[in-house]
Amino acid sequence: MKWLEFRIRKLHVNTDADKRLQKRQPSRIYVNEEALIELTGTKDGGRAVCVEKVSQSIDEHPVRREATLWKAPEKLDKTVTLMYEDFRDVCGFKLGEHVKVTVLGGTIPTAEEVVMKQIPGRDGNDPEPIAPEDVTGWEVILAGRLSQVEHVYAGLVLKNLFVRGPERSFVVESVNGRSTGNAKYIDRTTRLLLGTAAPKAGTQGGEVTKADSRKLEVTGIRGLDTPLKKLNNLLRTFTTSTPFKKRQRFPGIVIHGGHGTGKTMLLNHIASSGWGTVFRVEYKDKLSEIQETFQKAKLQQPSIILIDQLERLIDKERSNRAAVILALCDMLDSLASEAAAKGDLPKVLIIATCLDYTTDVPEDLKDPGRLTSEIFLPLPDADARREILDSLDLGVAPDQKEALLDHLSASTHAYSGKDLRRLEDEAYLIAMNRYCSSAPTHDASQQLTNQLEALSVTDSANEKRPEENPADEEEYLLPADWHEALRLVKPSLMYDINLKPPSIHWDDIGGQEPVKLALRRAVSMNLESPEILSRFFDRPPKGFLLYGPPGCSKTMAAQAMATESGLNFFAVKGAELLNMYVGESERAVRRLFQRAREVSPSMIFFDEIDSIAGQRAGFSSGGASSSHGGSHGGVNVLTTLLNEMDGFEALHGVVVLAATNRPQALDPALLRPGRFDDLIYVSPPNEDARRVIFQKEAKKRRMDPDVDVDRLAKETEGYSGAEIKGICASAGSAAYDRLRLRRTEGEEGDGDKDAVIRMADLEQAIRNQKKQITREMILGFENWERQFRKL
Repeated sequence: MKWLEFRIRKLHVNTDADKRLQKRQPSRIYVNEEALIELTGTKDGGRAVCVEKVSQSIDEHPVRREATLWKAPEKLDKTVTLMYEDFRDVCGFKLGEHVKVTVLGGTIPTAEEVVMKQIPGRDGNDPEPIAPEDVTGWEVILAGRLSQVEHVYAGLVLKNLFVRGPERSFVVESVNGRSTGNAKYIDRTTRLLLGTAAPKAGTQGGEVTKADSRKLEVTGIRGLDTPLKKLNNLLRTFTTSTPFKKRQRFPGIVIHGGHGTGKTMLLNHIASSGWGTVFRVEYKDKLSEIQETFQKAKLQQPSIILIDQLERLIDKERSNRAAVILALCDMLDSLASEAAAKGDLPKVLIIATCLDYTTDVPEDLKDPGRLTSEIFLPLPDADARREILDSLDLGVAPDQKEALLDHLSASTHAYSGKDLRRLEDEAYLIAMNRYCSSAPTHDASQQLTNQLEALSVTDSANEKRPEENPADEEEYLLPADWHEALRLVKPSLMYDINLKPPSIHWDDIGGQEPVKLALRRAVSMNLESPEILSRFFDRPPKGFLLYGPPGCSKTMAAQAMATESGLNFFAVKGAELLNMYVGESERAVRRLFQRAREVSPSMIFFDEIDSIAGQRAGFSSGGASSSHGGSHGGVNVLTTLLNEMDGFEALHGVVVLAATNRPQALDPALLRPGRFDDLIYVSPPNEDARRVIFQKEAKKRRMDPDVDVDRLAKETEGYSGAEIKGICASAGSAAYDRLRLRRTEGEEGDGDKDAVIRMADLEQAIRNQKKQITREMILGFENWERQFRKL
C-alpha cells in the first residue's frame, strides 16, 4: 500500500462554489499533482484514503480517518496537504502536524448504513432523550439533511435542528459500521439509524468512544453448543466495555478441528454479522498481499481478518514460509501494541482455521498477543448429531420423524456435520430415483391428463370443481431412503487414513486360543461402561503387544479383532511413519491418535512397531530407523509415541495393538504399565492348531481322499502357520503341473476331474520347505519373556 507523509496547512474557502463543495464533500483532502500521481497513479481525484496522525511516541494514541484525495486547487508544495476546518477539528488534527496518507484502493464506497447519536446542544447540557414514538420522525429529518451531503463521514455534526421542543444536535457515530468511516450517502438507499439514549458525546483522538451498534455474535447453529459458547465469550471482548484498568492483550482466535466439522461455516457467520469490514487472507496470497490486507484492516477499524486453512498458508512446501510466519508475527504484534497504547478494546478481529492447533500453528504464532485463543470443534456426538439432523429437512412423514432421528443419530458414528448434509442429499437423490422409476410413462401420463380434462368439462357442466390432481400431493421420503443413503455415505474422516481390514474371522485362525481370548477381552473392555470397569480396574489396560516368530498369525489376529469387533480400524506399518522431513513423522503419530480419539471406539494397529520404537541407544548408534531420517528423527518419533500412549485417560474408547518379531529391540519405556499393559506371545502352532490349518486349507482346494491331515500335522512340527500355507500352495503347484502335462500330451477324458492334490505332493512340499523358526529364536523369546512379560 502506497503512502506519503504531509504537513497540514489551512484550506481557504473563499468563493460560494468553494462553500458549496465544502458542504457536499466535507471529507476532501488536497495534495499537489505530483503527490497525487505518486500515490494513485493518476491525475484523477476521488480515491479513498486513510489519514493517520504521525505519532510522536509509542504511547500516543493513534488517530486516523478515512477521506478522499484530490488535486489541490492552488499551487502547493509536495509535502503539504490541505483539509477543511470542520473535518480537521473532528479528526483532532492541528495545523502544522504531520499526517500519513495511505491509499485504500478504489473510489469512495457507498454508505449502506449510517448510525447517528444525539449530542449536547449550544448550552452544553445533556439533551432530553427522544421519545420512542418520535424516533422515526427524526430519522426522516436527519435523512433529509444528509441527502444534501454527498460524502458523509464519522464525526460529521448536524447542529441545532428544531421540530418541536428544544433544539437538538446530532453526530454521525459510524459509517458502514466503522467509527472512522467515510462513504457516499445515497438518499432513500442508505439506511439511517438513530439511538434513543442520550449519553455525553465524547471523542478520544477523533474517534467516537461508543461500542459498535452491530452485535458480534454467532447464533443459530445447532450441534455446536459448547464451542459456540466459548467463541461468543471471546467475541464479546471486542464489543463490551469493562471497568478493568488492564485490558485483555490483543487476542487472535484459531478455530481447529477435523474436515467437515464447521470451521469455514463459523467464519462465514462471523463475516455476515456486519460488525466491521471483512478482509480475507487466502492460502495462495503473496506475502505483499497479506501485508496489504493487514494494513487495510488496521486502517479501516473495526475490521475482521479471516484466514481459512492457515496450515496451507504456511505449508512447509512454501519457499518463503519463514518470511510469512515472521510477517504474521510482526503484524499481530503491531496491532497488539496499538491496542495496548490506546488502553481501549481492540477493533481488529483476527480469526484463523486449521486442522490441529498443536501441530499446524508454529510456536512463534502462539506467543502472548498473537494467536493465543483456540477453539476445538469436535466431531458431533449422538446428541449433537440429532440436533444437526433435526435442523435438516428429513422429508419423512411427521409420525416417522422422531424414530428416524433416533436411528440416524445412533448410526452415524464418526460423521461430521458435512457428512450429515451429504447424507441428506443422497437420501433425496434415492427418493427421487425411486419416484421417477415408478412414475407413469409418457403415454400413460398423457392418457391420465386427457381423462382429467374430460372430468373437468363434466364437472364444469355440473357446476362442480374437480378434485386436486393427486400428482400435486406432497411426497414424503421413506425411512428406507435414509437407510440406503446411510449404506452409501461413509464418514469422510475415515477415508484417508483408515485401512479396511480383510474380512478375517477368529475361526480363520487355527489354534492360538490364548491369543484370541486376550484380544476378545480387550475389545470387551473397550466397549464396557466406565462404571463397570471401575469395579475391577483403576486404569483398564488399553495397550496390547503381539510378539512371536514370523508367520504365526500376529497380523491376522489384529485383522480378526477389527472384523469381529466392528471398531474403526487404523492400521499403519511402523516404517511408514518415518518421513524424510523433520517433524513430519511426529506429526503423523499425533494426528493418528487424534483421529482415533475422534472416531472412538477405535483400534490403532502398529505392524512392525520395532521400526519406530527401537531402543534409544539403537537409534543413536545407527539402528533400524537411522536410514529413515536419522537418529534424532527416530528418537523424536519414539518420544511422541510414548507421550501419546501414556495419556490413556484421554484415550477412552481406543485400543492400541502392535505386532513385532523383534521384541528385544523395543525400548523398555514402551513396555511399562500404562503403555503396553498386556504382552501376548503368539507362539508357533501346536499339533492341534496345525491340524486345523491343514483342514481349512483342504476345504479351499481339491485334495485326494487319501490325504492324512493328522499325519501332516505331526510331520510339520516347528513350522509356522504361514509356512503351512506355503506347503499347501507348493503342493497345489505340483498338482497343476501334472494337469498341464496331461494337456500337453493330448490326453482326453476326465483327466481334469482327476487332477487333485495328493498326499505325496504335500509330503514333498514339506521336505522342500525350510523351517524359518529356529531353536535359538524360540530361546530368545523365552529369555525376553522372563524379563518383561507380566505373569
